[in-house]
Amino acid sequence: MSKHPAPRPARILAVSSLAHFMNDGVVFFIPVIGDLLSQDHRVSTAVITAMLTIFYITSAGFGIVVGLLADRIGRRGTIIATGIATLGVSLVGFYASLVLRGVGSDILVLVASAVAGIGSSAYHPLGGSILQRGFPPSARGRALGINGAFGSLGRALYPALFFVIAALGISRPATTLVFAGLSLLSAAIIALGLPAEPSETKDRRQNPAATAGSAGETAEAPTTVAGLAPHSDSPARPPSLRSLLNRSVVSLTTIAFFRSIAFIGIVSWIPIYLTTERHAGLSTGLGLTVTAMYAGGIIGQPVFGLLADRFDKRVVLAIDSLGSALGIFWFLSTSGTDVDALLALATFGLFTFSGFPLLLSLVADYVPRGSFATGNALVWGIGSTGGQALGPLAASVLTAGSHANLGTAFAIFGAIAAATVLATPLLKRVPGSARMAMFG
Repeated sequence: MSKHPAPRPARILAVSSLAHFMNDGVVFFIPVIGDLLSQDHRVSTAVITAMLTIFYITSAGFGIVVGLLADRIGRRGTIIATGIATLGVSLVGFYASLVLRGVGSDILVLVASAVAGIGSSAYHPLGGSILQRGFPPSARGRALGINGAFGSLGRALYPALFFVIAALGISRPATTLVFAGLSLLSAAIIALGLPAEPSETKDRRQNPAATAGSAGETAEAPTTVAGLAPHSDSPARPPSLRSLLNRSVVSLTTIAFFRSIAFIGIVSWIPIYLTTERHAGLSTGLGLTVTAMYAGGIIGQPVFGLLADRFDKRVVLAIDSLGSALGIFWFLSTSGTDVDALLALATFGLFTFSGFPLLLSLVADYVPRGSFATGNALVWGIGSTGGQALGPLAASVLTAGSHANLGTAFAIFGAIAAATVLATPLLKRVPGSARMAMFG
């Protein structure tokens, strides 16, 4: 019997879903903070762009460090809890920047952005690896999709909750402190709910007879597709970072990168676009409109996770990218914040925020089991989060300093999202991972 039994799958899913809810709630609330700073404090577009860019670059860079660390020492739950607590600390910094004025406020914005980036770097690679390790291949997409739905729920609720709490008489800056307190409380729950676990290789060395049949784990047959890393349970040292860079991992990282440039280029500027070009104003209406966009992922993630378990994941990923592009084109064809605009944004969100189960299900096909966190950090950290770092900056460049050009920038990003489908055939098909082959 293993010295470090894994927690039950239901507990893994419940606690990691809480972590995903808190992580994504704060992460996707940051563009709303940017809008607050822009409107209430007249912070320049350059500072807002720097704020978003620093946040995403820091998150992407630290994601690789966190992934490598977790694959070598384990303790994924502890690291995730620390990340959520760090996000809470960053919100305190944003609060200070909102109540101050002048150069000191601008500096605090940038520092808080870096702290938030460090805090946000932990969840996706480590939360994904906990689910990849705790569920069999036939149920991974479903588990990741359910977990991802809670992330989407956090994204959807935070903007609306901010304005609801503010309407109760709490000032807008002070509302960020409420969210900070929730993050710190959740971090304590997560630390207790996800017990410290060893690395895969350390556990195998301590108990060579341990099998994947222990609680929360299911045996996997080695994968031996040409060009892919084998799923080995060998107690040897984890593969090097370079050895994980097979064609499929590199291609998937590239697809994730350009998808994120497009998606976050749109998402990060949607609040400002709605405020300045569609005259939504800083109100509950703005919060509800943004919530409609984020709410799409609550349905989309479980659906696409289930599709990833049943069909060719590459085809599902291509459909997801095309759906996002069509959603933003539909939104641009509407005006104001009427019902059609809300439905279009919800459709955009349905596809845009469903990438988590798709990308990480594919990662589990392409890297060894003992390197899931590092593989996730490559595809999600360098790919998705790296693209997120460039998305706001790319949008700023395309607008040439005028919010009136945001619509044109969004159309260009929609075309980029659709174009990523052309790289999908570069991904290897894993035998048994799909029932509907279209490529290769």
